[in-house]
Amino acid sequence: LFPNDYFKNVQNLRRWSTDYAFNQLRKPNLKGDWRKHARAAVVNAYYNALENSIEFPAGILQGSFFSRDKPNYLNFGGIGFVIGHEITHGFDDRGRQFDKDGNNKNWWDSQTDSNFKDRA
Repeated sequence: LFPNDYFKNVQNLRRWSTDYAFNQLRKPNLKGDWRKHARAAVVNAYYNALENSIEFPAGILQGSFFSRDKPNYLNFGGIGFVIGHEITHGFDDRGRQFDKDGNNKNWWDSQTDSNFKDRA
């Protein structure tokens, strides 16, 4: 830790983060491991194709998506929009390539797959 050197602290943090990520490469992927889902302060929902899950960190329940000062219809509409948006990622050009268990497997009918590719 370098209390007066922001640049050096950022370098150390990035080095630690990179080392941690590389150390995870040879370890088994445990689907549903809580450490992958523990970023509560993040303000970004996302679709995780490998686990066929949608992530809604607690941080998204603030600001323009959700507020205790807004009427319920605005809160439900705002977070409903986010939920609907993330669901569609399960069927977009990347998400459609994974089955219900998160395996990279084409589960679409060949005609549906062809139609999707034509329109995309």
